[in-house]
Amino acid sequence: MQSKLIHFFTNSAGVLLLTVALAMFIANLASAGFTQPHDPILVISMQNLFWIVGVISLVVAMICLFGEGGWLKITLVLWFAVNLFVYQLYFFWNRPHVGFSVYLGSLAKAFGMTSHAAYLILGIVFLYLLAGSLTSLLWLWIGNRGYLKNACAHCGVYIKFSAEGVGQEITCPHCGAMVTLQNPDGTSRQMT
Repeated sequence: MQSKLIHFFTNSAGVLLLTVALAMFIANLASAGFTQPHDPILVISMQNLFWIVGVISLVVAMICLFGEGGWLKITLVLWFAVNLFVYQLYFFWNRPHVGFSVYLGSLAKAFGMTSHAAYLILGIVFLYLLAGSLTSLLWLWIGNRGYLKNACAHCGVYIKFSAEGVGQEITCPHCGAMVTLQNPDGTSRQMT
């Protein structure tokens, strides 16, 4: 159940990030030639900021959809969401009288919506990414406590097992070779 939910989250995060990337690219192409405001934090044009956020979104989306390892996927989503959250905090700290939706005009215009609607949609997406990645990482961490890992000496694939299994000889689920389960320190005795 846990792995299915985490797999669902990483796939849904990948789809959402891919959608964000495409929206940023479409907004830039639709507003080519128009004068846009400069981002007050990074002091670059909003068009350049959209390209940067779009490319990063696209890379993280591809890793979420086609990469290996749940920890990496969730950590990248969390990194992306935290960076956007910190950016927003810094923006509101330095410009409390100006709403960020003003800077989303090209994105809103490209999709025929108001700037406030674009800001609300992006906020919901990034809140989902932030909350989902934090919850998934916590869930993975709690689920992995009390378990050890051993690499198979023949194929190198890691075998996860409970601490009570130390010293047992099992068949590797990947290559079928016999493997003795060991503590992280290399001993095959149970820790007391």
